[in-house]
Amino acid sequence: MKSEYEYECECECESECESESECEYESECEYEYESERARTSTSTEPGQSSYRTRMRRLAALAALAPLYAALFALACGGDDGGQSTTATTSTSDLSTTSTSPTGEPTTGEPTASETAATADITATADITTTADITTTAGTTTTADTTTTTAGTTTTGDTTTAADTATADTTAGDTTTGGNGLCGNSEIDPGETCDDGNDDSADGCTSDCVIECGYLCLVAGESCRPGFHAVQCASPGAPFGQPSPIANVCRLATLSVAGNHIALSPETTISGKPRHLDAMYTAPNNALFGFAGNTEDIKGGSQLVIVDPVSGELTPVGPSLGVWVMGAAMNDEGELWVTVFNTYELNATTAVSIAEVNPLSGEIVDGPTVLTEGGKPVTVWSIHVSDVAFRFDGAMFISANEPGPPPPEPLSRYLEVDPSTATVLSAVEGPDDIYAAGIVFVGEEQKIVAMDIRGVDDIFILDLAAPPTLNETLLYPDPIPTNSGTADLAGCSKLQPQ
Repeated sequence: MKSEYEYECECECESECESESECEYESECEYEYESERARTSTSTEPGQSSYRTRMRRLAALAALAPLYAALFALACGGDDGGQSTTATTSTSDLSTTSTSPTGEPTTGEPTASETAATADITATADITTTADITTTAGTTTTADTTTTTAGTTTTGDTTTAADTATADTTAGDTTTGGNGLCGNSEIDPGETCDDGNDDSADGCTSDCVIECGYLCLVAGESCRPGFHAVQCASPGAPFGQPSPIANVCRLATLSVAGNHIALSPETTISGKPRHLDAMYTAPNNALFGFAGNTEDIKGGSQLVIVDPVSGELTPVGPSLGVWVMGAAMNDEGELWVTVFNTYELNATTAVSIAEVNPLSGEIVDGPTVLTEGGKPVTVWSIHVSDVAFRFDGAMFISANEPGPPPPEPLSRYLEVDPSTATVLSAVEGPDDIYAAGIVFVGEEQKIVAMDIRGVDDIFILDLAAPPTLNETLLYPDPIPTNSGTADLAGCSKLQPQ
């Protein structure tokens, strides 16, 4: 039996020296060993005491081994590249346990005749590490260990109580709400739609966000292509002058199929009626427009966020000092508008275009007079000057010939190069439509157009079929106000029904 002194010899691996036969001593160790053995050979009690001490140390080392191995695996990324690691919280009974001849366990000090000891070791904590997921194991703790592996933060609490570790894992979700519930036919937090599936390109994305140009009206049902319209009641002549009363405007949410209309209350800013025109839809399907106070027209228009349900307008930018009558945003986020010095004017007037910063609402380029063949483009009604982007990114402006009538000025649809403010091509249409608002539909030359003469009917027109344009009625005067100003807003890739 070795004494405690013997284990201080400089063996190659002291932990393997569990008996005399298992440790190969160097010559100097053998000398010290023999000397110490001779010095202590007359007493058995010291040997028994050192044996008990050694066995306790060995049991403790054995108990901690699984924990050390787990920590080493976490630090090195694990066998699976750090995706998941099963480690443990180690709990061990540091007292030695022997079995009596009857098979019943007894706990006590080992005798000199015992040559081995067994340690009860329990490894019981689960740690899951997944990229970009934070895992916290909550336990009764005596030591805290933090390990970081490949972008994963894992906080583990080691414990001396067996089988007490639990883990709460919050996984990052790609859905907007982060709840993984998209497709359950219910509008959950963070979702703007749920059509009962996780497909995209059907109006409701796989993350349950409404796609541009769609109306998702009922959870669990298919979305439908749609757009928005606004119409403002006019106090009448004299046009181009401050109005004696505030203009009353209302919004309509409409389907391309012609089978859905939802009207808003009148448009207001902080509860006060405001004129709304030049609406547009951003690529994320948000609705914007330009609002102004018609009782004080010097201030002009300002960019606003439009709530199509409540009619509430939220200012984004300052009053521009000019009136914006048409607006559209392309897929690159560029916002182009038509600009005039006043509002609601029937008189031959030159059309100017400008680019507006959609974040600040300020003009960043222009206004520049639009030209065709080197001459300014003029219109009879300044409201017939809406902007729309075709599916391929081409910019169009609705117009009509100069007046005054009779005869009624022909409607015109101008393809425009905004960088030079020039007309590239023109399509002439019937004389019975003043297209105050236009939106392209599908990958063709078809547009939705809102008339402004008398009643504000909405038509489908085909720019590839002049001069009639195959005019087809879509909605007869959908907003019950008298004809003042009108406009449409829709995505550049508005889909046909």
